[in-house]
Amino acid sequence: MKIIEILKDTIPFLLKGSVITIYLSLISGILAVIIGVIGGLCRKSRIFIIRWISSLYIRIFRGTPLLIQLYVAYFVLPFFGITFNVWQTSIGVLAFNGGAYVSEIVRAGIEAIPKEQTEAALSLGMTPFLKMRLIIMPQAIRIIIPPIVGTLILLVKGTSVTSLIGIFNLDKVGRELVVASFKNPLVIFSLVALFYFLICYPLYFFSTRIEKKLRLHYNSL
Repeated sequence: MKIIEILKDTIPFLLKGSVITIYLSLISGILAVIIGVIGGLCRKSRIFIIRWISSLYIRIFRGTPLLIQLYVAYFVLPFFGITFNVWQTSIGVLAFNGGAYVSEIVRAGIEAIPKEQTEAALSLGMTPFLKMRLIIMPQAIRIIIPPIVGTLILLVKGTSVTSLIGIFNLDKVGRELVVASFKNPLVIFSLVALFYFLICYPLYFFSTRIEKKLRLHYNSL
């Protein structure tokens, strides 16, 4: 009975925290994919400065912890006159952090396409844009979707660090419930883990379904 009482008292609050976590994940995930595709294409640019800037961005965001990036954006940048609120900071840092990983996935997917196809496209008189849009990217998508979804799942779990600057996400709600009510932490944190799993599982399911459909499509060609 005690567990049932804990469930009744905590689940409504955890649902509210889950909504915030989903919102953060959705907005930052979409931005991460957009940034990642642009970054991946920039890594393959013929212009040195574009390649250098995209490479520097990727190295910085992949080479430093997400938590430190969050602290720098929220606590350090205001010293230089650049101020963001907690939502802007959280979404921005998550998006650029995830985008750095997606950039490398996109770059690797493009490089996985045989060079002969690129040469064939150029021999047909295709511009670099048409080559990328019609030949390279349609094949690269089949390769990059699973790891991109894996990155988005990590991004969902990464939203937990935003609680440290005041976002009442699922992680913070769970900790606040334990501290405020002194209820069984085992039950509450188990529920938090369950909610994270329920948020992440649709992404995994979507990934496997899309991967199977793409595999069947290319096997039928």
